[in-house]
Amino acid sequence: MPPKKNQENQKNKANKRTQKAEDKTFGLKNKNKSKKVQNFVKQVEAQTANSNANKRAEVEKARRAAEKKAAEDAKRDALINPIIQQQKVPFGVDPKTVLCAFFKAGQCTKGNKCKFSHDLEIGRKVSKKDLYTDDRAKEKEQDTMDKWDEEKLRQVITSKHGNPITMTDIVCKYFIEAVENGKYGWFWECPNGGKACKYRHSLPSGFVLKTKEQRAAEKLAAANQPVYTLEEFLETERFKLGKNLTPITLESFTEWKKKRDAKKKQDEDDKNKKTKVLSGKQLLLSGKFVEEEDEEEDASDAWDMEDLKRRVEESSGENTTESFGGRDDEAETEKVEA
Repeated sequence: MPPKKNQENQKNKANKRTQKAEDKTFGLKNKNKSKKVQNFVKQVEAQTANSNANKRAEVEKARRAAEKKAAEDAKRDALINPIIQQQKVPFGVDPKTVLCAFFKAGQCTKGNKCKFSHDLEIGRKVSKKDLYTDDRAKEKEQDTMDKWDEEKLRQVITSKHGNPITMTDIVCKYFIEAVENGKYGWFWECPNGGKACKYRHSLPSGFVLKTKEQRAAEKLAAANQPVYTLEEFLETERFKLGKNLTPITLESFTEWKKKRDAKKKQDEDDKNKKTKVLSGKQLLLSGKFVEEEDEEEDASDAWDMEDLKRRVEESSGENTTESFGGRDDEAETEKVEA
């Protein structure tokens, strides 16, 4: 059973139609007696009913046309600009690390008030770099010959036969400073030649990266530590010394000073003697090398003969010694003549 309100509306509409028909036939005589007049009244009522039906049909037609156009517009917008659903952020994730879907499609109207990020590079920045591996080593492994052109091949051949930059195990100091100061990232470049830096751009094993809060706490603790003056430090160290020590007087200091100067002079003399040694070329040009060598040979020959005489005397006696002495004289004579 429909509600009463709808019934009342329909009754009101019917009453309005009959009232319009009566208004058009107002003033006619013999409405109820003349047959012609009654036929005319029926025609007027039919025309009124038809006009209302036509109006309703036109209104319905216009409504359907508007709905059809709206559906076509929605379909076209869906093809050009698909329906965007704002992404859901898991619990504990900062929305500023997620790119706004509406901003990506160029439809976000919130501006700075949007809780999502409007930076198109945010996805690249959020992914963390591995601080314990050097990316240049991975690039070399992935850079295979099938990806080279002729120019690249020539460069590789030249670097192979030339003096290529060798990688050391020492960690780059600029890399450590950038990591500790929080400046290291995707777009950081080493001041020491960028990718051509020969030092490693990876953290050593066992390195613990401190956060800003930890560094701030360390600085605060260092600032709160008591500061000792030089006088206080000297007094503290003086009290740590033992009792059986020689007090410093003018005489003891003068004696220590003389010994120190003498030792320093002796060290300088030894150093100068070492630096005055002639090089091989200078020694050959001076001729001292030949004279010293001849003297050494003569001394070695004389020593050998004396040793031989001594051994012969011990084994053979005095007669054998005289015979060998004669031979020695003859050998010496031949040597002098030569």
